[in-house]
Amino acid sequence: MVKLIQISNLSFSYGKKAVLSNLNLSVERGEFLGIIGPVGSGKSTLLFTMNGVIPHLINGNFKGNVLVCGMDTRKTKVSELSKRVGIVLQDPNSQIFSLKVWDEVAFALENRKLPKEEIARRVAKYLGLFGLESMRDRDPNNLSEGQKQKLTLASTLAMEPEIILLDEPSSNLDFGSAVELYNMLKSLQREGRTIIVVEHDTEMLLDNATRVIVVKDGKIGIDGPTKKVLSDPRIERYGLRVPCPFKKTPKSLRVRK
Repeated sequence: MVKLIQISNLSFSYGKKAVLSNLNLSVERGEFLGIIGPVGSGKSTLLFTMNGVIPHLINGNFKGNVLVCGMDTRKTKVSELSKRVGIVLQDPNSQIFSLKVWDEVAFALENRKLPKEEIARRVAKYLGLFGLESMRDRDPNNLSEGQKQKLTLASTLAMEPEIILLDEPSSNLDFGSAVELYNMLKSLQREGRTIIVVEHDTEMLLDNATRVIVVKDGKIGIDGPTKKVLSDPRIERYGLRVPCPFKKTPKSLRVRK
């Protein structure tokens, strides 16, 4: 059976700096995959290999194979891959360029020459999902960081891609908004979408991701079902936080029977 994403013997370096090293990963259709790891471990770089930004737009020494929906990312244009793969970056300012909230969500849809009625339906739907419909005529640059993050999410989801990549999506959101986001992602996964999230908040992954991988020094150190990985004591040695349900109570605080 062909995997939706198949990464084989992938290595990538920026000049002499190796970021990914002989990494292998496969992702099934409909998975909700969480990617965690210490700062500088190669998580975001791995994400960029899945939509063709690496090797097409970011220069470096690329070795190995990345197949997405059966397409070799080295031989497929980023514009073609974007029809199947959407991405939300950590910094929303790097993705926003329109002068109106409505236009920001509509831009890519118009480029694909969708019918005007379909564009209007999707823009209204996804602005509404993120509580941005009343801001449709506002300049995105005047929004809060949290609202900008929601706008980039709305723009990506409006494309209705088969695979959704997210790089630290909760970093600019308050707790309530982050929970809403993950509820939406979980709903999209139930509809058959494949969700891949680089995330620092292990609590958010605990109840949502079906699988988690730990990236360390450009390689996958741990891979498995979410609860099994997040309860693994090794993740603390990688500088990662064990979610509250798996934390051991210090001996000094234990109740004696």
